[in-house]
Amino acid sequence: MDRIQKFISDIDKIKKHYRAEHPSYDGQAVCNQIVDFFIRQNKGLEELASSFGEYWFNTYILSSLDSANEPSEENVLKLSAMLALFDLEVAEEDVKFLSREDWKSLCQLTNYEADSLPLDLLNSMMSVFVDKQAL
Repeated sequence: MDRIQKFISDIDKIKKHYRAEHPSYDGQAVCNQIVDFFIRQNKGLEELASSFGEYWFNTYILSSLDSANEPSEENVLKLSAMLALFDLEVAEEDVKFLSREDWKSLCQLTNYEADSLPLDLLNSMMSVFVDKQAL
């Protein structure tokens, strides 16, 4: 199981534990826990991870027509694609769920945090953004 598959599996566990501990499911509360988990998955890169998580939450969870049941499978795949950007070697299959608008927004967020990122990671991310024509 690779990092992305484990992340998706862990999100399923977060949802399952929430359902077991609470009488009613609150999708937004679960998504907040997932964003916190996403940030913890990116040690040393918390600022950028927080920005990505906030973008995901605001763009996909708050605008959802069924926010009480979030995260949907599609939205989990979008967040896992964002996680893949933190890897030095990004596989196309791991990021295929991001839209053109996602690419542009994530590129802007990365540019904003560029000074605090390790150079090898910044180069890797910028290379992906160039490939996706997000600059």
